[in-house]
Amino acid sequence: MPPRPRLRSLWSLFGCVLLGACASIQSPGTRSQYAFDNSVAAACRNNPAQCAPLKGAPSATGSGIAVGTAGYAVHKALEVLDNLTKSSIEEALKKCADEARTTVLLRYSGHFKGVGPTAAECREWVQDKSGRRVTWAARLGLEMHEVALECAKEALGKLRPGGFSIEPRYHYDPQTGKKRLISPEEEQALIQSGNSRELRGTLKPDVVLHAGDPLKIQAIYDFKFPCANTTAVPPWTPYGEGHPYQNSDQGTMYEKLLGVEPARVAPWWGIIR
Repeated sequence: MPPRPRLRSLWSLFGCVLLGACASIQSPGTRSQYAFDNSVAAACRNNPAQCAPLKGAPSATGSGIAVGTAGYAVHKALEVLDNLTKSSIEEALKKCADEARTTVLLRYSGHFKGVGPTAAECREWVQDKSGRRVTWAARLGLEMHEVALECAKEALGKLRPGGFSIEPRYHYDPQTGKKRLISPEEEQALIQSGNSRELRGTLKPDVVLHAGDPLKIQAIYDFKFPCANTTAVPPWTPYGEGHPYQNSDQGTMYEKLLGVEPARVAPWWGIIR
């Protein structure tokens, strides 16, 4: 007996959703990919836990089957970080680092003796955008980070929607050996309530690639922007005296507590491992 018309239509819809989701992943930069990213993938990227399962309840728009199927397809595709995708991502991050340095230095054209500051100028005191007293090295580094992270967010939104996080913060429990994600809302609440000391010992990489869940880490990247000496490989930032990880550095603790060998991204140098 041939299937009923209603059942045939439902299976047709189901197949179209799967094909549409796969096409959006395999063809970055196409119009369909942007449309997909602005709906399902964007929501998954912001909060993967809210992505509907394959048989999830209907959404507020009444398209529970479509959203659930697309979310499922995205997560399955993200389980493996292939070399081609990783290479494309790292090339984009290198460009972001170069562009960030150029963009910020152009803001302050005429402030320094040369195109960029000298070592002595890097140590001079200025005010940052919030009115705090900082060195030029700190101000330029912070602003370059802001530009680079915004660039990375835009690039990865096209290359790997749903499979990356910008500045996620992790808390590691040494007793259980497990890590958990601290949400931006929780972080801000601790800071605003005067309890920012509870964030000591947490880890906050610049860029994390993951399998649709920030706890399923596949790669870690930190931008590094030396102020004056761009001819030397920028080191990992060491932790100071009194810090829970004193006598160590960022790279060591990322690998030890998050379980993935991290990489630095710097102007001129590109990816450094």
